[in-house]
Amino acid sequence: MFSKRSKQLFNEYILLFLIVALGAVLRSYDVFGKSLWIDEVFSVNVSDPNNSLSEVFHLTVEDVHPPFYQILLWLVFHVFDYGERVGRVLSVVFSVALLPAIYCLGKKLFNNRVGTIAALLSAVNFVFIALARDTRSYSLLVLLVVISFLFFFRLVERKNAKAVLFYAFVASLLVNTHYFGFFPVMTQFVLLLYFSIRAGIDKRLLVAGGAAGMFVLFSLMPLLSYVLINLKRTDTWIQKPNEDFLIEVFVLLFGNLSVVMLCGMFMVLALAKLLVLPDRSDSLKVLLLWWFLGFTVAWLRSLFFTPILSFRNMIVFMPVVIVFVSFGFNLVRDDFVRWMLLVFVCVMSVSFYLMSPDYSKLRIEQDLRSPVKKIIEEARNIPVYGNSVYSDYLKILGSPVRVAPYEKLVAELKGHNTPHCFYILDIDQLRDYSDQLDVKVVEKVEYQKSSIALLRSNGAQGCESVALTDK
Repeated sequence: MFSKRSKQLFNEYILLFLIVALGAVLRSYDVFGKSLWIDEVFSVNVSDPNNSLSEVFHLTVEDVHPPFYQILLWLVFHVFDYGERVGRVLSVVFSVALLPAIYCLGKKLFNNRVGTIAALLSAVNFVFIALARDTRSYSLLVLLVVISFLFFFRLVERKNAKAVLFYAFVASLLVNTHYFGFFPVMTQFVLLLYFSIRAGIDKRLLVAGGAAGMFVLFSLMPLLSYVLINLKRTDTWIQKPNEDFLIEVFVLLFGNLSVVMLCGMFMVLALAKLLVLPDRSDSLKVLLLWWFLGFTVAWLRSLFFTPILSFRNMIVFMPVVIVFVSFGFNLVRDDFVRWMLLVFVCVMSVSFYLMSPDYSKLRIEQDLRSPVKKIIEEARNIPVYGNSVYSDYLKILGSPVRVAPYEKLVAELKGHNTPHCFYILDIDQLRDYSDQLDVKVVEKVEYQKSSIALLRSNGAQGCESVALTDK
């Protein structure tokens, strides 16, 4: 009834469906368990549906980021509820969509098996899972990187207006999502130039590439002045990378050390094999240039100018590693041995993820939610002082309570004009003023890198009746 080819495709798609389902389960597991951290609070606050589109644009680009993700999140908040959860669900959706996309990438560069292995490795990958649980742009960023290469290949092959339009549209979204999106697009245009001239001048491809380039540049016009400003910036939280940076990235990508060693071995095997396979030279060129061009520019800028290389930003290069490693596993001829190795990788990767791994290279592990919920439940119109991030979190949770800045509290204390009872969020932030503050701590509750304290002005009475309770 069905041809052998039809049955083979059916089996491949069933396997891909199971891989996508596995990836969805891993990304969705306890996705709301952790508090938003400070960068997530920024994203959710900027995309507040009460903000105008102009406000979303300016708040984003003036901070340093291109605006597409924040505008998309703003639109999603208009359709669904505004709060903690919707943004994380959106990131999970993007990260799950990455799995069929990277399957198509591996299939395009090599074959179906490489695509399937790439999807499987991505489904259990620690970095992809971790960033899928953040209301940030990284899951969208890596998805657009992979899709942009798929449309890039289509442009090179077809060279028609439709291919130009699709590629240019995706590339424009990519560069407007994150500044590290410039590196894959830069790689693609270098490859377009190379493919246009390597066997004589291919005028159609040159024209197609030029048209796509004009489209992408036009999409950047509203950002141009901000791009120039950001190129001159020297202030950054990112540290200069050390000589072990790439090793740390590889270890972070695969998490478990046994998986790191196994995947490292297969990556070396893949590179060695591809160097002597003339029919795969274009695939090798694409992958190597994708990695080396963007990374080299970012590395040199980070060493000699302003550091821009962070572990999160490296996500634009991680599909290269995944595809190389997948090709290495593909070289194992015995199906049973290959799948035994892949099952081992999956088991070790999933167990690593479930055993409370260290997220410190990808996010600040800080519980902002618990003290905010304490304020909502127990403040009873008592003034609250702290960092503005807590006011933003209170707004996200729908509370009318707002947090006054520390500076206001210090001024009030010096002027002996404070309320009898008040709360301070993260009281350690005021340690430089501890000798000047004429107050008594009634009670303090500690959380993960955060705290809430109830204080009483000296001479005041009655604060004990509203003391914090640890619910």
